[in-house]
Amino acid sequence: MSRSLCAVAYFLTACAVVAAPVPADRPWITGWDKSVDPDKDCKFIRDKDALTIEAPGKDHDLAIERGLMNSPRLLRDVEGDFTAQVRVAGAFQPSNESTSSERIPFVGAGLLLMADEKTYVRLERAALVKGGETKTYANWELRQDGKWVLIGAESVLPLEDKATYLRLTRKGDNLLASVSHDGKEWKELNTLEVKLPAKLKIGVAAGGTSMDVFTPSFDQFKLTQEGR
Repeated sequence: MSRSLCAVAYFLTACAVVAAPVPADRPWITGWDKSVDPDKDCKFIRDKDALTIEAPGKDHDLAIERGLMNSPRLLRDVEGDFTAQVRVAGAFQPSNESTSSERIPFVGAGLLLMADEKTYVRLERAALVKGGETKTYANWELRQDGKWVLIGAESVLPLEDKATYLRLTRKGDNLLASVSHDGKEWKELNTLEVKLPAKLKIGVAAGGTSMDVFTPSFDQFKLTQEGR
């Protein structure tokens, strides 16, 4: 092959390499760990930007104090200061009876931040049945070193029964949580001061004690890390 033909072939090959499109990120797949389903009875359904977790009517919880860590979840790595945000939709109507003798009827889905299975934070859109009445609220809970340090209460921040944005920010040892129905006007919960390692897991989880199938959906997930 002549030098001119070799040069042309090299040029065309280089152009093809340069022009090759970068594979697009796949929501809920690219950068995410393998889904966690301890009891192998839940489904993770991905549809474009949305993820739906389908959990059967059974006691699914992240409650180390009960020795129960079987809620379905999807996590990814995060390091240093960050802000994570997601919108949670779906039917949040627990059954009138609970699948657990230890808990009232409850469903919750939202953001999960984990150091390990003994230290983690839950920020959820949640609903429970008390006195025959369904109450929807922002559930903000902390387990630290295996102890239930902060218990979520329906009276702290009641919510409307509709899609809800959840936002969790880490600034050093401080964790800031806020919720919104439109993604514009936010209501804040109490800031938590927690000693956490630099590297953590962040993602979404769902669970509850309802006797009915629970199918919350998540979309518009955003993760912003300081310095990246």
